[in-house]
Amino acid sequence: MTRFESAQAAADWINGARWKGEKNGLENTRALLAALDHPENKMGRIIHVAGTNGKGSTCAMIDKALRSCSYKVGLFTSPYLCAFNERIRLNGAPIPDEDLIDIASRVREAAEGLLSAGVYATTFEILTACACLYYAEQKADFSVMEVGMGGRLDSTNVLTPDVCAIAMIGMDHMSRLGNTLSEIAAEKAGIMKTGVPAVVLTQDESVMRVFRETARSMRTPLFETGVIHKLHQDRNGFEIAVELPTSGFTRVKGNLPGAHQEKNAAIAVNVLDRLGINMQKAISGIEKAIWPGRLEWVENVLIDGAHNPQGAHALKSYLDAYVPERPVVLLTGMMQDKQVDACASIFKEFADYVVTTNVNWPRAVHAQELKNYYKNAMAFDTVESALKHARGLAGKDGVVVCAGSIYLAGDVRNLLLPEDKGFL
Repeated sequence: MTRFESAQAAADWINGARWKGEKNGLENTRALLAALDHPENKMGRIIHVAGTNGKGSTCAMIDKALRSCSYKVGLFTSPYLCAFNERIRLNGAPIPDEDLIDIASRVREAAEGLLSAGVYATTFEILTACACLYYAEQKADFSVMEVGMGGRLDSTNVLTPDVCAIAMIGMDHMSRLGNTLSEIAAEKAGIMKTGVPAVVLTQDESVMRVFRETARSMRTPLFETGVIHKLHQDRNGFEIAVELPTSGFTRVKGNLPGAHQEKNAAIAVNVLDRLGINMQKAISGIEKAIWPGRLEWVENVLIDGAHNPQGAHALKSYLDAYVPERPVVLLTGMMQDKQVDACASIFKEFADYVVTTNVNWPRAVHAQELKNYYKNAMAFDTVESALKHARGLAGKDGVVVCAGSIYLAGDVRNLLLPEDKGFL
């Protein structure tokens, strides 16, 4: 076996497989995992989480809660914020470079061995296999696995979870998932399995109808979050109470900002209730959970990954509540496949000044094109120059709001917190 010479070389190879062999179905992932001796059956108890918005935060809360109970926990999420290794975490730490080199080298060998059979694994299929192999060999007690996109045909759907969960459904990836909430919900509900408990966020009735019908046809035990009792909320977090099937009336605190995080916490505690673990310790973990790049303050800069209308509305609601009557400078960059016009319409409601920039990603909208969605916006080629100008406009009394893309959020965070190592 030929090993990669560096972690960067491993990441480049994985990313280079982005569109190779892309097709609908789970056959590639199943073939790749079979060639690796089925690590998906050896990675501990699995929690599988889907949703348009909030699934990453939900995963982060579940991960921290389980670690607070002294379990060894794998956390697989996408995309990464600041560094590639963040996609595959163990006990809150990104996979070390040496482990990434080793795991990716063996997955490459398995993938190349399948080429003659016409199996051309894509980037996310390879990443899923890497995560499964790593968690199996590290003997994880639990693996928290976030769906990449959709659910039904996502490579993570080859897994047999102990519990699955579905967060908020919204309009995103419509070219692949459908043009209505119910169509998108059907794709997300594709992660439901016969006999496997499914925890779903109570939301729009058209979505709930799909969830209930799918659960009934699949004979899936369905648990809806129901009423969330708001006890306290401020700029830095929340306290709620929810009624759990096993643990009863339960109070939960969290330090993730934004009213939407209350919903994600309700999903998380319902999942933990289904797992039958020590709820007192688990709830203390939720309070300590962090999820960088989501309504994260660094001095007077608010970094948020909002990239669809639902996320943009959540950001606006937070600003309306906690940043009143202060000059707001929007620093934005977006991807071509997002609802740029719809997001810009929402961003304009709170932005006093707008600075656009080029995000270092192949699908990015050029800054000069993006500025046409706003009046009197200024475009900058680099994120560094855009951030410098935005902070100058904000001065000591204003705030800079970075929004539009998780990739932009990562670039800004790297500039402001260059020493951060991605630990949760």
